[in-house]
Amino acid sequence: MYQAGYYRAEIHLSEGGQDYDVMGWSKLAIINDVIDHYHKHMHFLHILR
Repeated sequence: MYQAGYYRAEIHLSEGGQDYDVMGWSKLAIINDVIDHYHKHMHFLHILR
């Protein structure tokens, strides 16, 4: 018997939760969003140096 399920990811920083909901997004949209956030973070780290 197939049982539907779901996954949930929560973003928590030292400032607290980020209230960022990806429910209903496609797999590709989530992958692209993660890559976009990664690039923004790497740019931020580069500026700090």
